[in-house]
Amino acid sequence: MDEAPLPVRIPVAAVTIGAYRFVFGRLGLFLELAWLPLLLMLAVSIIPVFLPSLAAPDSDNIVLRLLPDIGQLVAGGLCLNAFAVRWHQMALFPNPADAQAQSWLRPWLRFLLYTFAFYLVNLAMLGLLLLASGGADMDQPDQIVMVLLATAVALPVWLGMVRLSLLFPAAAYGQPLALSAAWNAMRGNTWRLIACGFLAGLPLILSVVVVLSAVFSALGMQIGDLQSDDPAFAPPMGLYLLEGVIDTVINFLIVALGASILVDAYRRLVRAQES
Repeated sequence: MDEAPLPVRIPVAAVTIGAYRFVFGRLGLFLELAWLPLLLMLAVSIIPVFLPSLAAPDSDNIVLRLLPDIGQLVAGGLCLNAFAVRWHQMALFPNPADAQAQSWLRPWLRFLLYTFAFYLVNLAMLGLLLLASGGADMDQPDQIVMVLLATAVALPVWLGMVRLSLLFPAAAYGQPLALSAAWNAMRGNTWRLIACGFLAGLPLILSVVVVLSAVFSALGMQIGDLQSDDPAFAPPMGLYLLEGVIDTVINFLIVALGASILVDAYRRLVRAQES
């Protein structure tokens, strides 16, 4: 009787280091793919700063008050997904000509569908946590119990979304996976994938915090002053632009690192098993 093959385990260190090498070893490719969506996202993020009348912060209409946030959310979804598709394809196909020949529109639409579905689930889970923690009439012990119960519901859901993340590289490759296939392929590797993402994203986030903290400290300010409504603490306009540029670039770098990790996992867990 043939023995069942041992389950494949993602090597966390190797995958994370490989993602860094792929992204930062191809910064020219990164800029080539990211410059247009990056500029679009940056424009949407800084327009309310230069044209504050568009933000309508004092309006009684909640839609007008949320308009800048809605615009950034929509632009981020469209631009980051457009970049993510091409980055996935560049990582999946070693020959650049093969990558360029791949269809872009259909994978992009799939990416948008998956992102929208994941966003709705995230929104529902965050709403559940807010409801559990927002009961003003509840005693503190009861409130803690409610938050713990809500977390016990939300955490498996979030882990489930991570387990389905192979849907993205499969769509970029042109061979979409069914939900059950993506779920089964990731068996035993969900926490490993989370570890890869954490180790890849943490250095970038810490670097941004250190750089921005140094800049604001040199000006005798704090990062939180950018969100202050007090005119006495109004930062120079250039700081808003600097923060917008850094934040947008970091978003694209994190997407590139995450895509590189997912492509490596897809190769190990799906493509290698098919060959």
